[in-house]
Amino acid sequence: MSGLAAFFAPTSVAVIGASRDPSKVGGSVLANLRSAGFEGRVIPVNARAATVQGLAAAPSLLEVDGPVDLAVVAVPPDAVLTALEQCVARGVPGAVVISAGFREAGAEGGRREAELRAWLRGRPLRVLGPNCLGWIRPSRRLNVSFAPGTPAAGGIAFVSHSGALAVAILDWARERRLGFSLVASMGNQADLTESDMLAAAAADDETRVIAAYLEGVADGPRFVAALRATAAVKPVVVLKTGRSAEGARAVTSHTGALAGSDRAFDAAVCQAGAVRVATVAELFDLARALERQPRPRGRRLAIVTNGGGLGIVATDVARAAGLRVESLPEAAQQRLAAALPATASIANPVDIVGDADAGRYSRALHGLGPGAADAVLVVLTAQAATDSAGVARAVIGATRGWPVPVVAALVGGARVSAGARALEEAGIPCYEFPEPAVRTLAGMTLVAERRGAVVPAPGAAGGPDGASWLAGLRARGLTELGLAELSPLLGAYGIQCAVGPVVADGEAAAAAAGRVGFPVALKVASPDISHKSDVGGVVLGLSAAGAVRQATAAMLARVAAARPGARVDGVLVQPMVTGGKELLVGLVRDAQFGPLLMVGFGGIYVELLGDTASRLAPVTAAEALIMLDELRMAPALRGARGERPVTRAALADTIARFSQIGVDRPELGEIELNPLMAGPGGAIVVDARARLDR
Repeated sequence: MSGLAAFFAPTSVAVIGASRDPSKVGGSVLANLRSAGFEGRVIPVNARAATVQGLAAAPSLLEVDGPVDLAVVAVPPDAVLTALEQCVARGVPGAVVISAGFREAGAEGGRREAELRAWLRGRPLRVLGPNCLGWIRPSRRLNVSFAPGTPAAGGIAFVSHSGALAVAILDWARERRLGFSLVASMGNQADLTESDMLAAAAADDETRVIAAYLEGVADGPRFVAALRATAAVKPVVVLKTGRSAEGARAVTSHTGALAGSDRAFDAAVCQAGAVRVATVAELFDLARALERQPRPRGRRLAIVTNGGGLGIVATDVARAAGLRVESLPEAAQQRLAAALPATASIANPVDIVGDADAGRYSRALHGLGPGAADAVLVVLTAQAATDSAGVARAVIGATRGWPVPVVAALVGGARVSAGARALEEAGIPCYEFPEPAVRTLAGMTLVAERRGAVVPAPGAAGGPDGASWLAGLRARGLTELGLAELSPLLGAYGIQCAVGPVVADGEAAAAAAGRVGFPVALKVASPDISHKSDVGGVVLGLSAAGAVRQATAAMLARVAAARPGARVDGVLVQPMVTGGKELLVGLVRDAQFGPLLMVGFGGIYVELLGDTASRLAPVTAAEALIMLDELRMAPALRGARGERPVTRAALADTIARFSQIGVDRPELGEIELNPLMAGPGGAIVVDARARLDR
């Protein structure tokens, strides 16, 4: 259990600050521990009472006879450190600190927590909290929290940054007969963090799926490593709040404008093979389905319903979620035709009409069989003679042992409640409407696909030594870099660039164009101008020296008028790169997770379209191919309307090489290739920019 055996299987628990009053935190924890039926030794610690809630109490942990595996601390905040010092003195390996009054309580609390964190470093004691709801291990009848009641044992590990949310979920779960392998309220995470809990849940034999509610991440790189290792062995579903919160930093590139800490978190979850959801309902809808049902083998969905309208609703939601509601195999259609009345529809959805009874549901599902689709949704809407419990028994019997997931939507109120309860008790998730049922199946499919597509992280090997390149830029005092400054670095990584000279005027530009070879492109070279086209600083397709002279003079005049204060180094003369697709490939540095790679279709509309895929750098070429497939414009790379396809392998290799720069060159706050032209012959950088952090 990653050193957390004291939390998972203690044989003795001491409650420091145990109270005779169950309405107080220390009294509530002790009452929960007793009412849950914990079979080990329970020791109340109270300096002023000989007995607490009918149990003999000790005045101090130091005066307790025999070993103590787990301590629960519920004392005033200024007494917490003393209590933990006694834990170390007694050799207690684990402690749950429920006491509040730390960094959530202002400057004095922040000082107190900093002292606690410093003291904990290197101690032989693992601490959950402070300021947490507590810890619950239902199978051990261990409830050291102040949440009312103990949940049933099950296969879901619930890790929560919010104690209030955990209390609400535990109450909600009781009505739905949802069981947990563990419930961990993390509190202020002075020691144990969400990364520790992921690792512990991954190693726990009772845990089948992990559901996590997070409000932040204590250590980005460590979280990514823990999430990747955990998701490799068990499904992980994450709800993280704060989607709109982005780092308050100045950005100059398209990549910087599109990026944010939330996008980096999304990238981490995706790369690890986990799934992120948007609501609390989705978190537990998906977690309970993953616990109880097999994962889909593909995206084909079969729908069996007694109401055509609800079948259409389910179909629309399925298509929006990326599932395929397509014609059933011929053999399945023949079986259904033989088993159902002529008024039924054997298309998909299979509409067995409103008077369907339990027998007809059974015949429909037997006729469908487990091989007709990758997932099955059973819909029932209450009719006058509907026997929902009978239909539920028919569904349970017909689908027992199926290797594909089966979920249900029983739509109605009291008429369907008995059937919904029977389905849930049999392990078939049941929803009030088709929409959440379908979205749950789509989430299960995404879990299966992501876990199957996880690419091993690249090795630690870095790129070429860029020390001399960097020293030269520092000596010139440059912080805003263009293609002229970046091409030596890009070339050292094997990335091809359309390079040319920077010249001062039209005559020099015409001469340079003759050397480069017509046709040429002209671009203003200025560290102060991020988007050249916005100020008329780009002219393409010039095929004669006279046209180059004239265009250079006109460009410099336009730029001077539009940005009179900008520093202008001259004009970059480049060979024209024609054909292929314009892509953007960029890197920004996220404060929590490090270098974030973004790939999308480039040009001036990239921010407007927002068609990008993100990963934490570095990535392999295989991961880069997955990123390309995620783009809405991905079909254009494969060739459309007679166009030749892009050489995707060469493009992916360029992206992977570029991603390594984000790791090797931490002084680059942002770097962007836009456009990177990709075509049948490979990929070449046409323009680039970067910000060199001081």
